[in-house]
Amino acid sequence: MFLLLVVASLDGAKLFHFNHDRNAMYSKRLITLFFVGILSACSSINDIPVENNQANQDINSRNKQVSQLNSWTIAGKIAFINSQKRQSATLHWQKNAADKTESLNLSTLFGIKVLELNQQQDNFTLEVDGNDYNTQDLDSLIFELTGLNLPTRAMNHWLKGLAFLPDDQVVYHVKTLLPESLTSHYNNENWLIKYSKYHHIGPYQLAKQLTIRQGDLSIKIVIHSWKI
Repeated sequence: MFLLLVVASLDGAKLFHFNHDRNAMYSKRLITLFFVGILSACSSINDIPVENNQANQDINSRNKQVSQLNSWTIAGKIAFINSQKRQSATLHWQKNAADKTESLNLSTLFGIKVLELNQQQDNFTLEVDGNDYNTQDLDSLIFELTGLNLPTRAMNHWLKGLAFLPDDQVVYHVKTLLPESLTSHYNNENWLIKYSKYHHIGPYQLAKQLTIRQGDLSIKIVIHSWKI
């Protein structure tokens, strides 16, 4: 199961410094959960920019290959942007599909924890602003906390440039045959994902920059390192 978690802010004069009631309401709505599966293999791997499709993979071959990538570790940065605000955090996300364990941490540049998510089997523990929440239904918890329908299950696929729903549309680069964009109608919302900066990560070709757009919200992810 994929889990991608996005958090833009907490309350009032917390880490992202929203002002008074209106901004406090806005900050609550910007807790965005999405994302994604990850496990650290604790081994160094090649990380080479993709200028051409050096692996000579066609679209079907690549899709089949990356669909089997279900454990990884990602480190990078994430930003949440709309017409009023921009917030950012460092991101560390680790998943072990075999053990059904997952952890995701968001923190400020000064190392102050903004959010921590842990999964054991099918149970999720989410810590936000010093409060702990436990659930086996992550989508419902996110909706309860934020009022948002978020692509928690789909992001495991979208991160790798794979369609999650039968009607998802993927546009491929004419030269590299790698995904350039993906559109989806998920949880009654329209989503657009754009991919760039592909690298060879071991045997895989994976994007290191993604932008996810839904309405006025843009979520930008810059991955500094993939470990598989």
